[in-house]
Amino acid sequence: MILVVLAMKEEAKEILENQTANKKVLLTGIGKVNAASQLSTFLATNKVDAIYNLGFAGASKPYQVGDIVLIEQAKYHDFDLTLFGYKKGQVPGLPEIFLSSTKLVEETKLKMKSIKTGRLFTGDYFMTEEIEDSFVVDMEGAALYHVAYQSKIPIVSIKVISDVMGMDDHYDSYKKFEREFGAKTLLEIYKLI
Repeated sequence: MILVVLAMKEEAKEILENQTANKKVLLTGIGKVNAASQLSTFLATNKVDAIYNLGFAGASKPYQVGDIVLIEQAKYHDFDLTLFGYKKGQVPGLPEIFLSSTKLVEETKLKMKSIKTGRLFTGDYFMTEEIEDSFVVDMEGAALYHVAYQSKIPIVSIKVISDVMGMDDHYDSYKKFEREFGAKTLLEIYKLI
């Protein structure tokens, strides 16, 4: 089974109206704990061959609102045990970064020729500071990768950029994106996976 994981109803509304039998949709709610809890619960009673995390995400420049980004690696931006010798974002006993499945990345690139690629940073606050040259940011992705890593299930994430750090009228721009084309774009991605 292919499992398609999204956080919010606003992201999934078009997909839920157009589901196909071979792809199960899981809504987790917002935040790392909700994401990890819901995915773990689902995996405890279902055999999943691959996980696709779809959703809206913020980004730094040079990304633009509406860009579709294939995530190649994910990590936490709000987990810090550097005092004890770990890398910023690294959970003890786990890798510094979580990698997307090479197979799923390559399959996605074949189906979506003009897709951009990027790195995902996840944390439980709406991040506004820039931490590296270019990145995508959300509140669930790395937690899903964390669970997938521990469960040995291939995962990939595809994000639609909803807002860019430093943009004017940030809130109004996001709401317009959400209302006018965010969920429709995710439905088109869902049809391709």
